[in-house]
Order: sequence, then structure tokens, then C-alpha cells
Amino acid sequence: MTFDNKAVLITGASRGIGRATAQAFLDGGARVAINGRTQDSVAQAIEALGNHDRLATAPGDVATAAGCEAVVGAAFEALGGLDVLVNSAGVFERRPLAESDEAFWDSMIDINVKGTYFCSRAALPALEESGGAIVNLASIAGLEGYAGVTVYCASKGAIVNLTRAMAIELAPAVRVNCVCPGVIDTDMARMGFSEDGAPRADLDDQAEFHPMKRVGTAEEVAQAILYLASPDAGFITGAALPIDGGVTAGGH
Repeated sequence: MTFDNKAVLITGASRGIGRATAQAFLDGGARVAINGRTQDSVAQAIEALGNHDRLATAPGDVATAAGCEAVVGAAFEALGGLDVLVNSAGVFERRPLAESDEAFWDSMIDINVKGTYFCSRAALPALEESGGAIVNLASIAGLEGYAGVTVYCASKGAIVNLTRAMAIELAPAVRVNCVCPGVIDTDMARMGFSEDGAPRADLDDQAEFHPMKRVGTAEEVAQAILYLASPDAGFITGAALPIDGGVTAGGH
């Protein structure tokens, strides 16, 4: 898949799936705007990506509509347009229903759902002009319910149905799809599955949950995102693609 000279904005690109996706688009020839919450996190990501001349900075907090508009505006100005938006920014934390207060709800919904919605809204004029694509980051927790992560499930379920509604509303000008990863080996997952507040050394015990008997990699998710953003997926919109080693097939 090639994206020669295509303009791509990836939110949450300072780490994990977002950074792997930035690398994949960069390898495909795209010009990529990197978003992270702070200028420092963006600078570190760009350094990790090799300080390439096809990289641009778009720092900012996507938990507010104003923040989303600023991020998209910075990317548009730096790239001179926009062909692809990847809404990768998100947070994950296990917390039982009884311990999930309003502040916790607001923080997770603001980043996971509002960020996706308002970045998409801000990018819409540019994407309509280019006939572009949006790829959202959902989760298998948006397709199934899991104990101990009720708020996370609510946020990712919202992303799945938001993707469907946006796809219908924006067709045929802009395609909108989402990926639904299982457990992926990222620093966010290592922290989210920790028991003592420190990042875990590995996620080996999560492998048994997946019929493929391993967790996924950020690079595997990135390749699926590139496919959904590419012309090869030109007749695909409104899809929620599981990348989960067989979990949602019913193997658990």
C-alpha cells in the first residue's frame, strides 16, 4: 500500500498503536502530522520516527472540542490539506462499576469519544475536498462486554456505532471505518493490566484469552488501519474490523 504525498493526521501518535501507524504511513510515502498531548511527547515521537522531513507536529489535548479544532488546524496548515484522519488517541483503565465516579467517566469519554467526534468534525471540510478517509480506534470492548471495564466498554461501543453513523452520513464523499483490537502489546496495555501501578514486563497471561494464543502487535493493527485508509478498501465503509486473534469469533 502506497500513500505517496498523501496528508495524514494521527491523533495519539506519540506512542503505541498511533506511533506504529505513523511509521507505517511514513514508510508508505505519506506526509504525517503527529499528535500527542504535549509538545515534548510529540518531539520524542518525531525523534523516534527518525526526524523525517515528511513529519509535522500537531500537539494538543483532544479531550475538548477546542483542542480538537486546534490539532486539526495545525495539521492542515502544516500539510496543506488532509487525506486521512486516524483517531488513535485513547485511554484504558480497569475500574469496577462501583468505583467508577463521574470524574473517571468524564475523562475516559472525553478522550475516547469526544476526541474522535470533534477531530472528525474539524477535519470534515478537508476530507470532503480530498475524498478522504477516517479510521477510528475502537476495541473488542466495543463489540463485547467485559467485567471491570464498564466505562471503557461504553466508550468503545460508542466509537463502533459512531463509526457506522458517520459512514452513512458522510458517504460517498468520505469513508469511515474502525478497527477493534484485542489485547495489543503496548505501554498502555501493560499499564492498564498492571496490578501494582507499575507497567508490567509482559502480557503473557493475556495470550490464553485469544484463540491464536498470543497478544497482538501495534504493527499488525497499523497495517489494518492502512488498508482501511487505502483505495484498496474503496468499497468498505461503516465496518468494525476485529484484530483480536479470534476472540470475537466466540473462542473464549
